[in-house]
Order: sequence, then C-alpha cells, then structure tokens
Amino acid sequence: MRTRRSGIKATATIGVFVLFITAAPVFAVDIIDDPMQIDDRAADIVTTSNSLCWEMHRYHQQQPEFAQTYRSAKEIWSRAGEMREALRAGPVETDVLKRQVTEMNDIFSRVEATMSKWGPGDRSQLATNSGPAQRTVVTPGTEVDLPFIGLRVGRPQVIVTDDGPPQLERRRLHPNSPGSKRSLERELAAVRVALNDMLEDAGVTGLPASPDSDAAAAVGPAPKPPVTDAAPANPKKTPSKEAKE
Repeated sequence: MRTRRSGIKATATIGVFVLFITAAPVFAVDIIDDPMQIDDRAADIVTTSNSLCWEMHRYHQQQPEFAQTYRSAKEIWSRAGEMREALRAGPVETDVLKRQVTEMNDIFSRVEATMSKWGPGDRSQLATNSGPAQRTVVTPGTEVDLPFIGLRVGRPQVIVTDDGPPQLERRRLHPNSPGSKRSLERELAAVRVALNDMLEDAGVTGLPASPDSDAAAAVGPAPKPPVTDAAPANPKKTPSKEAKE
C-alpha cells in the first residue's frame, strides 16, 4: 500500500515538473529578415574601403601614423567581407549584426580622426609629360622599276611604331587629381556614406555624429558603386498647379 502511494506521489511530482518546464517562457532569437539588403550594404563597404586603402597605399605612406591607420582601414574591408560570407553561410542574428556594424563604425571614426590631419600625398610618381602616340620611321632610298620583269628594287623601308594612346601633357598637378587632399576626402566620404547606410538598415541608433561629417558634406556626396542587378529608379515629376490650369 505504501509502495503504491509512493509511486503515485512520484508520478504527480514528475507531472508538475513537466508542466512547469512547458509553461516556462521560450525566448526567440531575432534573425535578419532581409539578408540580401544587408549583403548589398556590405558590398558597398567592401568596394569603398578597398578604394580608400589603395589611395592610402599609393600616395600617403609618408603620412604620420600611416601603418596603424592603414591596418584599421583594411580591417573594415576585411570585416565587411566576413559579414558577406556569414550571410551566405546561414541565418545571422540581428544583435550580432548590430554589434559588428557598431565596431566597424568605431574603427572608421578613429581612421577619420587621424586622416583629417593629413595633407596632400606624394604624387611624384605621376606622369609629368608624354611623347607622341605614334612614330613613323622611313629609311631613304631609291626605287627602280625594271621593265619587262615587273620588279622594283630599292624600295624605301617604312616602319610604324605604336607607343600607345595619346596622352595630354600635365603642366601642373590638379587639386582634384589622385593623391590630393580632396581625393582623400572623397574616398573617406564614400566609406562614411556606405557605413551610414549599413547602420540605418541594421537598426543601430543613438550613435554620436562623426566629427568630420561637416567636412565630408562640404566636399560633396561621393558616388556609390553602381548596382548592376537593379535598374536605376526614375523619379516622377509632379505637375505644378500652373501646368494643370
């Protein structure tokens, strides 16, 4: 009798425990609902940061703190590429994306602060002049026509050499040319635009404004890499009231 009661109590206890576990709240993980959009934003960051790294490597190696700043800029490029690989490997949590994008923004803010103190780069390797695009070399000589035979002897030799497409002479270095201060600012502005788009799509809010945002805006908006998969949107003009009348 006692054994039966003990079994009933044990069964009741297990049942209550199972009900408690079933009633416990289950916390769902928030997954990115549009990975293609995030992948497009990451591709923009990869393209713009890669262009910035090339600009730095070619013309600004003599600048102060170049090595550390270049590594930081290349880290942004590397992280954006890893983000694209993670999106292709499987679902990505929204919180993980926010943390990664915030870290990338912090790294770029430090890059901006350092590069804002840089001046024009070293453009001594740029071409200063160019020769003619095409040259014709003629060896003088006499030409004799032998009758009844149909042969010509002593024809002058003509050699045409192609030195490539014609190039304009560079009389001075333009302030907008590669390696200039403005060119560097355009590269920085392009990365900033790509990062801001990613921050907005990832839902990251409450970040302080970049100290160089006003300077980047003064330079003008940087062109984004073209999107080949989507057709450009054509804005529709709204007719004015005078045209309707």
